[in-house]
Amino acid sequence: MNKIYISNRAITPLINFLTEHGFEIHRVDGAGSSVDERIRTHADLYMCQMGLAKNARIFIGGRSIPGEVYPDDAVYNAVCTGRYFIHNTRITDVDLLGKAMGAGLETVFVRQGYSRCSCLPVTDSSFITSDMGMAKALTEAGAEVLTIEPEHVILPGFPFGFFAGCAGNILVNGSPALIFNGDLATHPDHEKIAAFAKDRDVDIIDFKGYPLEDIGSILFAYQPQE
Repeated sequence: MNKIYISNRAITPLINFLTEHGFEIHRVDGAGSSVDERIRTHADLYMCQMGLAKNARIFIGGRSIPGEVYPDDAVYNAVCTGRYFIHNTRITDVDLLGKAMGAGLETVFVRQGYSRCSCLPVTDSSFITSDMGMAKALTEAGAEVLTIEPEHVILPGFPFGFFAGCAGNILVNGSPALIFNGDLATHPDHEKIAAFAKDRDVDIIDFKGYPLEDIGSILFAYQPQE
């Protein structure tokens, strides 16, 4: 059974969809964490999805404990596909960085410590971000990048949240899909986002009538059928 790691703030229709499609859901409540209470339930502060689709596994944080404030709360907040490891490697947890290097991934240094919140992987070599610094670094590394407007995502307690923090790259019935905690149409670049995904044979799953809310990403782990 494929697994999903997700904040307990995720909207009910999203959880119902995942349940109906047979995912094993692990809800993050942040109990006992020293992380800022406004983002304490965000899964991407405690773990990192390594790889996409059938290569997706979850690295669970251990040695480093996310701290109360940035950048100490971002040590696991990296983007990792089958080709790239994207993070501010000055702050990356040493074990996570070692895992990425051991897998032979191309490291892309970015200044943004909240890399997973800021950059949504579509395929191993294509990404969506509103962070111009990340877009530049990824383009220089040979990746395909769609840049979108910032803001337009809510995060209670903050002026706005991150786009990738409301989304994840999962498999549904064996097909890759971007899934959103909310309605993608509430973002002004929704048509560009949908077209970018469609061009790469990636489906869109969202939930009409709900605002996009940053919940700390939707992390996926593939579990081969026995």
